[in-house]
Amino acid sequence: MKKLIMGIAVTSVLVLCAHAATFTVPGIADPWLANGTVDNVGTPEPADSAPFDSPVFAGSVTGGSTITWSATGSTINYGYGSGVGTDGPNGSGGPVERYLGAGANGISDLQAPMNSLIGVFTGPGGGTAFFMGASGSVTVPSGDTAFYMGNMDTYGWANNSGAFTVEVTGVPDGGLTVAMLGMGLSGLAFIRRKL
Repeated sequence: MKKLIMGIAVTSVLVLCAHAATFTVPGIADPWLANGTVDNVGTPEPADSAPFDSPVFAGSVTGGSTITWSATGSTINYGYGSGVGTDGPNGSGGPVERYLGAGANGISDLQAPMNSLIGVFTGPGGGTAFFMGASGSVTVPSGDTAFYMGNMDTYGWANNSGAFTVEVTGVPDGGLTVAMLGMGLSGLAFIRRKL
């Protein structure tokens, strides 16, 4: 009986860890706010601020783990792109760079297509921004502990529109896996006492 209970518990945890979570990433999600409360100070548009323009927190991560994703939808920023709401997760046009350059809120700079889906891993040493696009996979860098998603722009995310729908596998969605593991272990302890 104990082996059966342990087998069910382990299987449940593995299923939870492999669970795909779906997120909505709005065009106003500034990836460089993953480590700060204000971005784009001194640009031609008003500064972006948390929580309104914050990127979407996809969950806690562990270095060396693999994350995969698939994204649909479209975003557009003011005055740029192929048309209102027509730029998919791969973005439009050639790579652009942030107006302010590297180091905003301790997150690396990035050249990526305008209006594309962007990811950010953060940890004690800052953060790393990377191009995600419509689909792919990535290995979490050693030491990073959190995963965020946003939209590529050069500055001024607040006037962007549209959104991406992103299905992510390999990231516990907001700590749900840890909470479920704790509940599962509590349940096992209760059953063990009853046996």
